[in-house]
Amino acid sequence: MATQTDYYVLLGVPRSATDEQIRSAYRKLARQFHPDVNSASDASERFKAVTEAYEVLTDPQRRQRYDMFGSATGGLGDFGIGDLFETFFGGDLRRREARGPMRGADLRMEIEIDLLDAVQGRERVITVPRLETCERCHGNGAEPGTSTSTCATCNGRGEVRQVQQSVFGRFVNVSTCPRCGGAGKTVDKQCIHCRGEGRERKDREIGLTIPAGIDDGQQLRVAGEGEAGMRGGPTGDLYVLIRLKEHQLFRREGDDLVHLARLSPSQAALGDEISVPTIEGAETKVRVPAGAQHGQMVRVRG
Repeated sequence: MATQTDYYVLLGVPRSATDEQIRSAYRKLARQFHPDVNSASDASERFKAVTEAYEVLTDPQRRQRYDMFGSATGGLGDFGIGDLFETFFGGDLRRREARGPMRGADLRMEIEIDLLDAVQGRERVITVPRLETCERCHGNGAEPGTSTSTCATCNGRGEVRQVQQSVFGRFVNVSTCPRCGGAGKTVDKQCIHCRGEGRERKDREIGLTIPAGIDDGQQLRVAGEGEAGMRGGPTGDLYVLIRLKEHQLFRREGDDLVHLARLSPSQAALGDEISVPTIEGAETKVRVPAGAQHGQMVRVRG
């Protein structure tokens, strides 16, 4: 039976909420659950859910239909005739297919880099612990030379149903089959490497290109380097959060580097040419004007 979370409850607003209240609640939740900042496994689904709720409740016509029928499309929404028969009679009007390919999870990790690498950019190799497709069974979970068979628990549907009786009638609870995990098939003999999972954990070395000018807190996406999918599904992505190590001689302000130079009173009053370090480790000459003040900036281009 199809279920749907109340959009008002999802956004945390009353049914009488104004458009501005809905927008404010959505912005707060979107920032909280955006996949780029939230690494929780359900963050992506929750972000999609609050976005759907926002789109419906800020559209006057769709909101009116939702308030009347509990669905933005009107009528019974996702609760159709088939659901009614399945709810009250426990029938199997629509044979459900086993779970299809499932995309692998995105991975997130954090690395520290030197200021010089941030300024100039560099190629770096990082080690990523992740789930990869089992090389022995190629992802099907069966020991090579053995076969798979239709799951006897769910009869290949990938889900099991429990009928519950209440004062309102009979209700059917549908859940993923605990024996086959939704695949609809079981293996005669599990792969000895992955124990039937189809994936195994490995540490993989991955080349990472750090672009010149990257700043602290920025994130790099490496497509296809997340965890392996299941049942032939695509691989997830890898997101790398960049953190800059503190430098003894420089601090970063936007695209510029700042170095603190100490002057004697005579140098500040009369001016002088002094040597200052560069980020590459060399030195360059800088002309300090006469009458230089504490905190005054002297720009060295490039």
